[in-house]
This record gives sequence, structure tokens and C-alpha cells, in this order.
Amino acid sequence: MKKKIILGVVGVVVIAAVAGGFFWWQNRLTPVDKWNMAKISKPSDFTVTETAEQKIIENKSAGLTFAVPKDWIATSTPSMFKISKPGAREKNSIFMEKGCRIIVEIAGINTNIDTVKEELKTGVWGKYMSRQDQIIINDKTALLYVASSDTLNFYHYGIVIPYHEKIYSIILNTTPQDKDICSQNFQDILDSVKIQ
Repeated sequence: MKKKIILGVVGVVVIAAVAGGFFWWQNRLTPVDKWNMAKISKPSDFTVTETAEQKIIENKSAGLTFAVPKDWIATSTPSMFKISKPGAREKNSIFMEKGCRIIVEIAGINTNIDTVKEELKTGVWGKYMSRQDQIIINDKTALLYVASSDTLNFYHYGIVIPYHEKIYSIILNTTPQDKDICSQNFQDILDSVKIQ
């Protein structure tokens, strides 16, 4: 009888250990060196619906919705969804000649806010970082950052939200000359962000 009880206890312990190991494996963080292999949402995942006052941008598969002014222009490349203020001119996919552009990217990466902070600090924009604050967007912990350079003529103001095994990035690209008006527009857009 004692043997059966001991075998039963050992069996329960083994099952609990296997289940715990599986749960840990399923919920482990994506290593930073694997981030460049993450699945990125396609521009075709985004829809734009125009109302009388604004444009509603939505990515149903990622649960993201936000609003931009009605006159802003939504465009995309094969790999990037972007929204620009009328009259904005791009220098390239990273820098602007003038005006405001917002790039939205959703990556299948399981991480936390501390890892995002460290990666931004040590990454390519780290030496240009002038601000990094933890904030709340739609009840989700987010990292707000500003990277800029007068010499290179760029100003990037972005938020990164790690949530449910995804990283939501919404980044404003502009120039130092246009940063004040673009930052105000961007803040209004951030106030409308909803993630389900």
C-alpha cells in the first residue's frame, strides 16, 4: 500500500515538473539576438477607415487601433506601414527632409519593458537618446523615447509597448525644425491608441 502511495506522489511530482517546464518554455522571453528574425505585421494587415473628423487605423490581427487627422496620408512599402502629414517629404526610410511621418510596426517578440529599455540604450540610436520614460498607454506599460541629432538632422519620438508576446512600435520621424508641431500631433495620436 505504501508503495502505491509513493508511486502516486512521484507520478504527481513528475507530471507537475513536466507541466511547469512546458509552461516556462512556452512563456520564455525571445532572446534579443533573435529579434531580427521575428515575424513582422504586413502593411496589408492595416486598414484605414475615414470618418467625418479623422482616419481610424486598425490592425485587427494584432488588436491595435488609433486615429490620425483626416488629412493625413496612409501609405506603405512592402515591409512598412506609415502615415504622413500632408506636405511631408521623406529623405529615406529612416530620415525626413521635412514634415511628420509615423511608422507602425508590430513584431512577434515576447519580451518585457526592462529588456526594451536596455536594447534602446545600447542599440543604434542609443548615443542619440535624450529621453527614455516608462509611461502608460491604454493601461499597458510602454517605453517612450526620444532620439535626435541636429548634425544628422533627425528627430525620432517613439513608443514601444511589449504586450502579449508582441512589441508594438509607433514612431514619429521628423526633423529638429519640425519637432514641436509634429510632437504635438503625435501626442494627440498616442492618446487614441487602443490595444486589445
